[in-house]
Amino acid sequence: MFNEEYAEGFKFLESRFEHRLKNYLTYPYPKWEGEKDCTVFLVADQGMGDTLSFSRFLDHASKRARYIHAMVQPALLWAFTEAFVHLPNINFTPTSTSYPQADAWTTFVSLPYALKLTDQEIKDAPHPRLPVYGVVDTWKMPDVKCHIGIAWAGSALNDLDKWRSFPLTNFLDLYKVPGIQLYSLQMDERKRDLGDFCCESLVRDMSGWVPDVVDTVAVMQHLDLIITCESALAHIAGSIGKEVWIPYSFHAHDYRLGHDGKSMLWYKNTHRLFIQDRDMRWDKVFQRIVLALREKVNGLAKQTGEVGARDGSRKVARG
Repeated sequence: MFNEEYAEGFKFLESRFEHRLKNYLTYPYPKWEGEKDCTVFLVADQGMGDTLSFSRFLDHASKRARYIHAMVQPALLWAFTEAFVHLPNINFTPTSTSYPQADAWTTFVSLPYALKLTDQEIKDAPHPRLPVYGVVDTWKMPDVKCHIGIAWAGSALNDLDKWRSFPLTNFLDLYKVPGIQLYSLQMDERKRDLGDFCCESLVRDMSGWVPDVVDTVAVMQHLDLIITCESALAHIAGSIGKEVWIPYSFHAHDYRLGHDGKSMLWYKNTHRLFIQDRDMRWDKVFQRIVLALREKVNGLAKQTGEVGARDGSRKVARG
């Protein structure tokens, strides 16, 4: 898949069930191969970011299946229920509910294979439109030029997490750039790092504001930039067109982002990678991020100054 042969890659990816996910093979129905007019049990077999990323194929699947029972992570339930309200033959349920009556099963990541999509169809599948709600921004620090949402760790269940996640303290280097404020969008047990490393006065904890994906999207609307490890947060930000910078491991590459960011599958217009060197030092990655952030903040300041000057000119003219 790193060679952009996605249809062939997803075909070989199906071997994961035989070798690593054998529990799926015990379902009381056969695996869906894209047959028409079936009632399909659709399961989230990977992380939340994968479920969100591969939900782009639900429109196609709904046209092929008679009905779909889709089991998703609880944090996605509200977002999906509204984002796909136009598909009346899909019912969303949270994980850990009982098995529904169905003719066959498949998973979100298996949809390109089950639907027999071509490389181009996989590339062209659009982002789902997540619901966007307004939220008061009284939590934002005043007199700040650049508001940045951050996360430093993905799910520990991912085999690559030991490579892709990094210490929270690396983010403190960003305060070398005047005029920024960091907001933690980190969830799970790793949000405790804020207290463990005495960062609570520097990084505002937003975990209480973002219990699910809809709330996360609402908060992101008020941020200028997201900087995160390669995790679900990057997928959420990408799905709403928010600019994302990713400190990218030398080892833990994702086929959707590619090795060097030049051949991204779905996030070409939003994601920017800052890649580790062979020495795998995160401090050198963040040195490059600091330089890029200084340039961005200076650009925002210049923009604000130009707007202020135009407003001032109009006021003088009216006087």
